[in-house]
Amino acid sequence: MPISLPPIAPRSAALLALALLPGTSLLAATPGAELELPSQEVTATRQAEDGYRARTASTASKGAVPIMQEAQAVQVVTEQVIEDYQVQSLDDAMKFVSGMTQSNTLAGTQDGFVKRGFGSNADGSILRDGIRSSLSRNFSATSERVEVLKGPASLLYGALEPGGLINVISKQPQYQWHTRIGGESSSFGGGNALLDVTGPLADSGLAFRLIAERQHEDYWRNFGTDQYSLVAPSLSWTGDDLHLSLAYEHKDYSTPVDRGSVIVDGKPARTDYHKRFNEAWAKAEGTDELLTAKAEYQLNPDWLSRLTYGWNNERYDYAEARPDSLLADGTLRRRADGSEHDNQTQYLDWDWIGQSEWLGQRHDLLLGLDSEQVDNFRGDTYRGARSAGFNIYQPVYGNLAEPSVISSAQSDRSDELHSQSLYLKDNWHLNQQWILVLGGRYQRFQQLVEQGRGDDYRKTTDRRDSTLLPFTGLVYQLNQRASLYGNYSRSFVPNASDADSGQAFDPEEGRSYELGLKLDLARGLSASAALFDIEKRNVVVSNNGVSEAAGKVGSRGLELDLSGRLAERWELLGSYAYTDTEILDDPQNRGNHLVNAARHSASLYLTHHLALPSAAGRWRVGGGARHVGERAGDNANSFWLDSYRVADAFIAWDSRLLGDKTRLQLNVRNLFDQQYYPSSGGNLRVAVGEPREVRLSASVEF
Repeated sequence: MPISLPPIAPRSAALLALALLPGTSLLAATPGAELELPSQEVTATRQAEDGYRARTASTASKGAVPIMQEAQAVQVVTEQVIEDYQVQSLDDAMKFVSGMTQSNTLAGTQDGFVKRGFGSNADGSILRDGIRSSLSRNFSATSERVEVLKGPASLLYGALEPGGLINVISKQPQYQWHTRIGGESSSFGGGNALLDVTGPLADSGLAFRLIAERQHEDYWRNFGTDQYSLVAPSLSWTGDDLHLSLAYEHKDYSTPVDRGSVIVDGKPARTDYHKRFNEAWAKAEGTDELLTAKAEYQLNPDWLSRLTYGWNNERYDYAEARPDSLLADGTLRRRADGSEHDNQTQYLDWDWIGQSEWLGQRHDLLLGLDSEQVDNFRGDTYRGARSAGFNIYQPVYGNLAEPSVISSAQSDRSDELHSQSLYLKDNWHLNQQWILVLGGRYQRFQQLVEQGRGDDYRKTTDRRDSTLLPFTGLVYQLNQRASLYGNYSRSFVPNASDADSGQAFDPEEGRSYELGLKLDLARGLSASAALFDIEKRNVVVSNNGVSEAAGKVGSRGLELDLSGRLAERWELLGSYAYTDTEILDDPQNRGNHLVNAARHSASLYLTHHLALPSAAGRWRVGGGARHVGERAGDNANSFWLDSYRVADAFIAWDSRLLGDKTRLQLNVRNLFDQQYYPSSGGNLRVAVGEPREVRLSASVEF
């Protein structure tokens, strides 16, 4: 990402030029030597990101702290990775990160991930620019990169389970003019068009960015379309010590609701892979909105104060032919169900970030106050009668009408969680090698759940409480290229009552230990390893829409990640994770594995820059595969999803044929057209993986 710097003085420019020469430094410049060079403007690229490797991340400390100095595991899916592999969703992005598998995605309409054995859709673990998101889908044309904070994250972000979080970082306005026009075509049918323009507004100190995208693609199964329209304007203003930014995003969408397949004799049914068990009216339609405002003031060279306000809202209608039961002859009983939703998050945060010297030791400090309101409302809820007459082996559509019967007992459900917190984090540099990380968060919260209308109205949850969440970490920097770390943390997540039964559950509590190693290898290659042990209690899981408390559960394992430049023309992304999950305390399922958590998963992707004459343009080819081991389909472990391997490949050509950069790219996903099942929501709700897809994209930048 280009960063425009102000003109520098001639002598400073000379010293900078000397410093950039191999084997020289500023200290080597002869004192008093006057080298006369013309005044110039220097344009630098972000030093924190180098192709497939990122050196810094903001999620773990709310500032640009080197990853090597963090007492936690942090993985970054960089802008280059997103461009090369044409990442379209968070599910695409997470295949490059260790220990991440897909959870129940609510019939393919929501982001949902298992992180170190734990996680589900709508669990609050997905952030947009550091703000908890209430949206179903969180990756779009506005996304620049994705940061994954593994393990404990409650210190800075409040109510979260200790598996980790995903933070989607947005593109920002730039002070240099840049325009990108692009489009894609899918072998499934249809495609998208994109406009991204940014630049300064005269000499006012203002910069703007406008991103607009329109997508209309055929769903890969036998009917349905996936479409959306997105508009995202943003502004920034930079003065001497003050920086202001304002960003808005609006998205209208319609996406198919597809519960996938069903389990027969312990395995997904042997039916036509491309045929749905749903109806043409089964879809989710809605509107997403995001607003983010930030003010940063540089108090002095050592201290920055930042005020952040965030608001996001999703309003959508959901309808499905919900699978109810399966008969021996293949008859699937279904219900015409649906609901209206209005989900909203408001967030206000005031951070003080700085450095202090106490007794000759450096302290990197973060002090913050935040207030968060998460309000989820389910309005009219439709529950139809059980209907037979649909055979999964010979499906006939059109015999089940759209949802029309309102359930007053299940309508008008309001689920609110309001909290206020004070948190502190100190990276205490004991000496050149040791960093002690101390932190804590005091959080007060109010949880209110109300449901029903008229005589059926009832208050199922009304809780006010507070908690103290500690964090302790230690980093030992062997040298500039290697560091060891360890941490301990506790987590706390209020459990809402069951959406249908109204049953209340106690808050979820957990603790986490982690040990890790980070390496900055030669040629620009980074590697990391992490050992972790997590225990949680009062965990609520869902099987075919019925919530139940799994009691005490545990997860422990090993994660390995590798990213960066392998050789002069080779780039590498690799990962491996061993995750051993177990239900530790439950009368029925004790000793079983947790749902959708793969014991083994791995990935390896290689990209090669072809050595061709410059007149031929810049050619890149790449590809790789991901392996996901078998996963339990429910808490009872009554069935398992088989392991799978999916390969991807691409070839890209860049030139200056038109404008500053013309790019043509061909991506092939699921190269060998494997049939696989990435996640389970129960024996009647097994997600079906996408078959081979070819995407052709073209763009011009100027």
